[in-house]
Amino acid sequence: MPPAIIGKTLLNQYRVEELIGNTPHGDLYRVTDERSGKLLALTLLSKGVTENGETIKELEAKSGRLQSISHQNINRYLGLFQTPTLAFLLEEWVDGPSLKDVLAKSPLSAEEALVVARSVCGALEALHRQGFLHLNLAPEFIRTNQQGEIFLGGIANAHPQDRHTILHLGKYPPTYSAPEMLRGEALTAAADIYSLAVLLYQLVTAQWINGKAAPKAYDAVRKHHLETTPLAPILLNKNIPDHFSRMILWALRKKTEDRLKTTTELLSSLALAVQTSVDKIPLRTDPAATPVTSALLASWGFLPPPQPRILRDDAIPLEERLANLTPAKKQKTGSRFIPFFFLILLGGFISLFWVVRPAETEIPIPTPVRVTPVVARFTPRPSVTPSPRPTLPFGGRIIFTCTRGDYNQLCLVNRDGSGYTQVTDMIASNYYPVFTPDGSSILFASNRSGSTFDLFLLNFGDKLVYQLTDGIGNVISPDYSPDGRIVAFANRVGNGPTAIWMVNADGLNPRLVYTGAKDIVAVAWSPDGRKIAYAMAMETPQEYQIYTMDVNGRNHLKISQDLQGIGGSVDWSPDGGSLLIHAGPFGDKDIFRVDVATGAFVQLTDGGNNAGASYSPDGQYIVFNSLRNDEQADLYIMRADGTNPVQLTNHPEPDWGAKWIE
Repeated sequence: MPPAIIGKTLLNQYRVEELIGNTPHGDLYRVTDERSGKLLALTLLSKGVTENGETIKELEAKSGRLQSISHQNINRYLGLFQTPTLAFLLEEWVDGPSLKDVLAKSPLSAEEALVVARSVCGALEALHRQGFLHLNLAPEFIRTNQQGEIFLGGIANAHPQDRHTILHLGKYPPTYSAPEMLRGEALTAAADIYSLAVLLYQLVTAQWINGKAAPKAYDAVRKHHLETTPLAPILLNKNIPDHFSRMILWALRKKTEDRLKTTTELLSSLALAVQTSVDKIPLRTDPAATPVTSALLASWGFLPPPQPRILRDDAIPLEERLANLTPAKKQKTGSRFIPFFFLILLGGFISLFWVVRPAETEIPIPTPVRVTPVVARFTPRPSVTPSPRPTLPFGGRIIFTCTRGDYNQLCLVNRDGSGYTQVTDMIASNYYPVFTPDGSSILFASNRSGSTFDLFLLNFGDKLVYQLTDGIGNVISPDYSPDGRIVAFANRVGNGPTAIWMVNADGLNPRLVYTGAKDIVAVAWSPDGRKIAYAMAMETPQEYQIYTMDVNGRNHLKISQDLQGIGGSVDWSPDGGSLLIHAGPFGDKDIFRVDVATGAFVQLTDGGNNAGASYSPDGQYIVFNSLRNDEQADLYIMRADGTNPVQLTNHPEPDWGAKWIE
């Protein structure tokens, strides 16, 4: 461990704050990502690992797959990083006690241990479905956040099930290693079951499987795993059920074939032992079910939340940059720029309201940070003049918000009305779904992780949900850049207006791009990647105007002219020449196509209270929601010229906010 690493900034981005402790992978540090302000967990690999080219190559080979694995109880892995002299692993930081802190307060009741078991079993099951074994379970890798959610970390060195050799990264003793690992035998999910059973044994007895503290010597640990039969947990804690004690012993059997082999089998057996069902086990800690852990959380010194940072100077509004100048600089700058700045303001005012178009200049799109994107599994499209893309034979897929019961969910349907599927069923509200450019996933806003809204990604392949943003405000209306590298969205921080932000497709580097005079409620990226259209509130409630700007937050142009009652949605035509909006009296909105160059508009619908229009990829059709046939919104499809409207969905609860993918 380099003694000078604390206080240093690695790769000009990760400032090392504090040594947390030792893990099976190496020394764990808390670091701050100076680009985003987020806290991260950095595991420093030993010099022997860093200098071993084959080990580094193997870690790199599986890194991409492991970064793409996500689950509500898995701490997200961000990748392997190297400097000329160091190599380290990064994952998200979970601020709260680890299971090591909980073990210091144990023994726990069987019911409280079961809450831990459910979260860890869920995380392991997600890992196993992806063809990996954890094989490095340790108390330091299991942490509980302030909301009582339990996360399993340390998946960076997960073991592919089709490989025989195991990478050993740190000097951590094999305290939780299964006997077959120590014997060098083939490994299955049963090895993770054994490791978890050792942890559960400790939780309910406050002792290791030898009936006392775990030995530190490698040979002593190995001997107990291979030769010693543990005492029944009930002999050390008479308050746990006998059957619960027996299930732990069953999972600790020496031979793989004699042991509980799946997380489902283990969790179901433990739940049955305390006379409950798996679905009734709490998903997070609470004072009633987990008094020991809850008391620990109540006394924990949580760190203040990270503050969003603005990275590029040109993303800071001019008046804010001037306010940050020293008095001397203000005087010098003001005397030199006031006349010129006045002319710019006057010209901008005229261009906004008379649509005088400035000459277009190519704006570079921000480059993502060095971490391999978690979700961008497609080849980025080049930023060229856009052209309509062909639509699939059945018309493509449409994702939309579907209100079902007490919550807004996400639903999917084919253009021809087939394939209707409700793709989420969460105790949370989910809004503003969009497809990733390759169509493999859905990005959406949800409050599933708390009271505020963040961006989440639902992957069709593994059917898991990835969290893209974390506590940066209230996030709505995401849209991908055409090359899939950046997500633009509207975000409200505190009591300020909802502004335009961006974040890399891997969830790193969230940043403010533009703060308008009023709330911005809809954001749409132009097909050529050079412009962003947005809807900004006016003085009249629920009324908006439509603007475009360059992707760096400059050159704002008012597009909407002579339309009253404009709603808060906007979508580009595939050729980038026009925008779809809705406008009209309250309760009687219609869909309009607005020419971006001139502001001229064409009304496409007549009656029905219509909103949320979106083009098909080939530009031939438009999907929108309407109340024309009943009191609930349904989806309709019409030709691009407004003819031949056809009802697509018919549900007693509202369907709305549709987006199309080929």
